[in-house]
Amino acid sequence: MTAIKLTTKQASKIVAASFPDYRGRKFTLKFEQRITFWDTNWGGGTRNQYAFVSSDGRTAILNASAPWVNAIEGQTFDIPADVLVVEHSVFCGKDMGITIYSHPCHLPKWLPAA
Repeated sequence: MTAIKLTTKQASKIVAASFPDYRGRKFTLKFEQRITFWDTNWGGGTRNQYAFVSSDGRTAILNASAPWVNAIEGQTFDIPADVLVVEHSVFCGKDMGITIYSHPCHLPKWLPAA
C-alpha cells in the first residue's frame, strides 16, 4: 500500500509510547493487513525493532531472542484492527526512521475529503 509521511506532531504520541528515546524526524504510516518481522537481530549494521500499541494505550516491545533460537524472524502475522505495529529501522548503520503499520480499516480517516 501507499506510505504516508507523518509530521513529528502527528507521530509524537505513538512514538512516545513505543520508542520514547527516539529523537529522529522520519515517520511513515502504512496500512497493511499483515506484517513480516525481518532483521530482528543485528546483522551487518542492520536491525529492526518492533513495538505494539493497542487502542487502550497498552504497549509491548518485541524483544528478539538470540539468532539461533529466534522463532519470530521471517514470520508473518495479521495486524489486529485495534493494534498499531511500530517499527524502528537501522539499515547499514543509518537510522531509517519509524514506520507505523495500521490495519487498512483505518485508511478512510487519512483520505482527503473529496
